[in-house]
Amino acid sequence: MLDAVVFDFDGVVVDSEPIHLACFRTVLGGRGIELPTEDYYSRYVGFDDHDCFAAVLRDNDRPVHEAEIAAMTAEKTALVKQAFAESVTALPGALELMRAARQAGVAVAVCSGGLRDEIELAGRAVGALSLVDVLVSAADVARGKPDPEGYRLALKRLSEKLARWIDPARVWVVEDAAAGVAAAKAAGCKVLAVTNSYPRQALTAADRVVDSLAEVDLAQLE
Repeated sequence: MLDAVVFDFDGVVVDSEPIHLACFRTVLGGRGIELPTEDYYSRYVGFDDHDCFAAVLRDNDRPVHEAEIAAMTAEKTALVKQAFAESVTALPGALELMRAARQAGVAVAVCSGGLRDEIELAGRAVGALSLVDVLVSAADVARGKPDPEGYRLALKRLSEKLARWIDPARVWVVEDAAAGVAAAKAAGCKVLAVTNSYPRQALTAADRVVDSLAEVDLAQLE
């Protein structure tokens, strides 16, 4: 019996990584820092905004000050919200898998390193938010992926909301990044990885890797 399906959000449910990259570039460019596409996808996808900015600053031999990171994050958030309101779209198969889970009585959660306001805005725009029982965002945890804190919290909140034990061994997590795969595995879950952001060879720690969620149905996960 499948207890729950927990989705990462950016790059899994919505096609938002290009938007995040463009907004990171705008903020960093204003400070004289370039962020090549290949560096973003090979090094930083899967980080929350704080950890991404901190890593980029360190990699460019810049000082890392929390006040500056907070200002950069606020700038990026405003840009992302504007872009999400105008152009965000769902990725193939994601909403269909969410709906199938809900119809079968399987719990659905989102565990993301993104900001709650951004997730809710994009999720509402594509019709995903109403399908989610529990949402865990960057502000809910002290440590981002690959730490398992977020996934453990998602399962705890599902158990509390549904008043029944959610067994990690009966949970599939859907991820697109190596850091997320590591976090979900450390939380005791099975992992379905989709190659929306990383190539297959970067996701081999997952239990199954697919090129699109359109290839997956709930029966296969059960």
